Amino acid sequence: MHRFRPACVSLLLLAAVSAAADEPKPEWTMSPPLFRLAKANSDDPAVLLDPCAVKHDGKWHLFAGGPGGVMYYPLVDFKTDGPVVRGRKTSATGLGVPQVYYHRASKKWHMVGQQSFKDDEGKTRFAPVLSVSDKVDNPDGWSKPARMEVALPLDEKEKPVGWMDYYVIFEGEKVHMFGTSGGRLWRSQTKVADFPQGWSKPVVTLKGNIVYASHTYRQETNKGPRFITTLASSGHDPVTKSGKQFQTSYVADKLDGEWKPELVKPDAPFVGFGNTSIADPRWSRNVVHGEPLREGNDERMI
Repeated sequence: MHRFRPACVSLLLLAAVSAAADEPKPEWTMSPPLFRLAKANSDDPAVLLDPCAVKHDGKWHLFAGGPGGVMYYPLVDFKTDGPVVRGRKTSATGLGVPQVYYHRASKKWHMVGQQSFKDDEGKTRFAPVLSVSDKVDNPDGWSKPARMEVALPLDEKEKPVGWMDYYVIFEGEKVHMFGTSGGRLWRSQTKVADFPQGWSKPVVTLKGNIVYASHTYRQETNKGPRFITTLASSGHDPVTKSGKQFQTSYVADKLDGEWKPELVKPDAPFVGFGNTSIADPRWSRNVVHGEPLREGNDERMI
């Protein structure tokens, strides 16, 4: 799963947001590196995966997978070629692909992620886990990840399918969990009162050019609220003449409803080589596991 190894963080600057088919399509500019994320005990670049950021008390709190667990970085200003920031390893040992949000009911911070396990046939699979903390800025305060019991998805022949990159969103009295496997977006749900257990059998909610890493949000538009999910897809880059990853978007009126393609083509993506100016030669032109930053930081994923 060595998909993304940033020694630094870049910012995608949005010129126009598409909230409907008749509105301007997004055009992006990728900035030079902003933060130079280092190891815990030196200024050497850290090897990181799948970053997630939340804002709280005027600061950004960045979490990303590292060797054996999740690293934490407190960030303040987004400045080009910013300072070296040393990370701290969190106590959420063994957790990967973090999603962090504030759970208002329990007044605790949640970190949803994944851990590997062996199934009955000895195959390596991933399962969703949850770690909690009283403070988002205390890397030592995260609890031991606890497995959320949800069955593996089944294919058309009723055989188990591996899935990964779990993402949860609360809406009303339900909690929805999304995960991906090659070409599919899966969804499971439970009641808010039963969370983090009580999950339903995963069902296919979307098929398409899906590699992994869905991020699902509630989005307020000029026509009212809707839901949007972004996914990593792959296509041919005319500049490098090779396959590159880019971000697509699908929208729905309900989380358990029909998801319709919005910006899914390589030359007209949500974010990718088809609509992004990438002037800095240090970037590979891949937009991998990109996370739109939230307006809030709680479980509604606004």
